[in-house]
Amino acid sequence: MTDGELVRRAQQGERQAFDELILRHQPIALSLAIRIVGDRERGLELTQEAVLHAYLSLDRLRKPDSFRAWLCGIVVNLCKNHLRRPRVETLSLELLSGGRSFDSLPFPDSAPQPHEAAEARETHRLILAAVEQLSPANRDAVLLYYFKQLNLREIAALLQISVPAVKGRLHKSRRKLRDQLLPNFAELQSKPAVAQQTRSQKMIPVTVLDIVVPDPEKDSRILILADESRRRLLAIWIGPFEADDIALSLREIKLHRPMTFSFMADMLGKASVQIESVAVSALENDTFFATVHALNGDGKVAVDARPSDAIALAMRTQSPIFVAAEVMEAVGLEIPADMEVSAQGKRPKMSELFPIDPEEKESRLKERERWESMSPEERREESRKKLLAHLTESGTLSQSGESGDE
Repeated sequence: MTDGELVRRAQQGERQAFDELILRHQPIALSLAIRIVGDRERGLELTQEAVLHAYLSLDRLRKPDSFRAWLCGIVVNLCKNHLRRPRVETLSLELLSGGRSFDSLPFPDSAPQPHEAAEARETHRLILAAVEQLSPANRDAVLLYYFKQLNLREIAALLQISVPAVKGRLHKSRRKLRDQLLPNFAELQSKPAVAQQTRSQKMIPVTVLDIVVPDPEKDSRILILADESRRRLLAIWIGPFEADDIALSLREIKLHRPMTFSFMADMLGKASVQIESVAVSALENDTFFATVHALNGDGKVAVDARPSDAIALAMRTQSPIFVAAEVMEAVGLEIPADMEVSAQGKRPKMSELFPIDPEEKESRLKERERWESMSPEERREESRKKLLAHLTESGTLSQSGESGDE
């Protein structure tokens, strides 16, 4: 008996017909729920809830033959609603890039900026409009794969076609969508490989001064580098994992088992690869690029890397760190004449760095609005002042003449 016939019988009150439908399609619904939420028990609960929703609204199903797709759609919606409930911290693309210019981002905020929300809505509109121009067959495949998050086998079963046919429809759709959308997104245009980008020949030796945690509730960290004269700083936004490893190295804290960068350093040592130096070698579109220079049996090699990874590795291998002269000139922060870098021995614990009173959260909304209204030069000066205040409060900077042993 087909799904359509069972649905029509169930709509007339035949309970056994509905039970037969669930027996047929509950396994794929459960598999879909587990795939989305990542937990079997939670997926089972959501699948049961979807079955109840389906039973209560079965009379509104206009296409009886599409019961399976309809049930899976209910599961997807329930799973998405479930995932929206908790506030899950995720890493932003800025943090994943491993190094953002300090004055390219304000201190961490809890809500999206108005212009970001507007850009997201416009992007969503452009994508949906492009999808609507696909052929009906290709559009169905795209919506099921990218919007409903079904896998190829599930889509093939729902559309009653083969898996290779699904792949073909997705391939054609991606090509057409790329051609149509690419002119609207300049940042997605092809760029030269990192290895082909111009690197500075003049390098400035630097040391890692500290890790700033502007807001303990957020994942954002700021890596502070100081030049030889200790009169200029370079501030780079990085992710929490690399920052924590750098902080452990900076405070000479040894753990019982090797962490990621300790393991990498040991592996390189066993393979007779020596890290000669690392360098923050370029800044492009507010993103820093780094280069790791190493020696092996075949000679010297240069490997492109994120600044956070490169510097964390340099700390573990005690390798020198450099910054390209033009990068320091472009975004380096001058330390005021009446301030100086304090003694290294005054470093606080990571948990004590720059605590922010929770009562200040309301004032941050006004700070965000003010940030949006400022010019790039004003933002840079504002960020510089805040950073200096943080470093002074933590003891990293002090007034000239003030003893570091007090």
